[in-house]
Amino acid sequence: MRIPALAARHGAINLAQGVFDHGPPAELLAALAAVSADPGVHQYMPSAGVLALREAVASGYSAETEVTVTAGATEALHCTMAALLSPGDEALVVEPAYEQYAPAVVAAGGVPVPVRLTSLDGSFASLLAGAVTPRTRVVVVNSPWNPLGRVLTDDEWDALAELASSRGIVVVSDETYEQLLTSRPRGVLDVVADPELRVKISSVSKSLAATGWRVGWAIAGPGLTRRIRAVHQYVTFCPAVPLQVAAASVLGASTVDSVTGAVAAGLHERAGWFADALTGIGIATKPAASPFYLLADVGEPASEWCDRVVVDGGVAALPLSVFYSAPVPEVDRWVRFAVCKRQETLEEAATRLATRH
Repeated sequence: MRIPALAARHGAINLAQGVFDHGPPAELLAALAAVSADPGVHQYMPSAGVLALREAVASGYSAETEVTVTAGATEALHCTMAALLSPGDEALVVEPAYEQYAPAVVAAGGVPVPVRLTSLDGSFASLLAGAVTPRTRVVVVNSPWNPLGRVLTDDEWDALAELASSRGIVVVSDETYEQLLTSRPRGVLDVVADPELRVKISSVSKSLAATGWRVGWAIAGPGLTRRIRAVHQYVTFCPAVPLQVAAASVLGASTVDSVTGAVAAGLHERAGWFADALTGIGIATKPAASPFYLLADVGEPASEWCDRVVVDGGVAALPLSVFYSAPVPEVDRWVRFAVCKRQETLEEAATRLATRH
């Protein structure tokens, strides 16, 4: 959080954090206004989550026994790790990795074991088996992948499925960005056959531009779900009920695809514009399937560039190195921009970079 703090101190445009600078879709705000008048939604609901929301996100699985609503995807991740790991157990964490994965493993008493992708265009499929030990219980992946912005490849999913089927390792897949793609991506529920060896984690944060709502969920087999719920009920008991009910109203409606599709289309359009703008000022970019983030080669050590540009250039970005647990020279010049912003924000950021980078 050092660079976001610097951004606030120096009045920089914060493209370091994946936080929208605009509100959720009108449909979600209208749903919240409508449900807030119901006195019943301001009280406890079942710890597993409002049934209508569980049904809306169940993806054909049992809302009663296989879906747990949590306080965002982060809580789902922490509850899952606590349910799966005992002290000393190992969890493979594929890097570059979102900052919450390793701490969630450690908080559960586990040991994170990095599986480190050094080439941005490479595959981690061949790296997994060599990282497994008798203590390996879990592998954590992210698809679409923050910070790379791509979905996992077929060979990566096949390697994960092989770990589950041959070694009994649970595949925990963070799929929070899934609805921002132009077509439905392959996910852990499609790939791992045994429901007790897979956990899908997702949320409304990105698909409904509501990162502050903290409404997420975990989908797993009935036995594993019971273990996740046993942890969850002593963590938050239940997330904010009005937000759950409002989210259910949108996600369970026949119009949900048009609502999430509009969010995704806006992100794709603005990400494409910003990529072209960066290219125009000499910063090489790497467009991605998921439009939430954009990678760029800044032509010099990224950590130094980010420190300089946030102070002198008025724009904050993150060096890709922060998503690794050890230095990786191959990514030293790459930065990640969060482009989940209004068009005018991105235009101002591009103007500042053109004159000061």
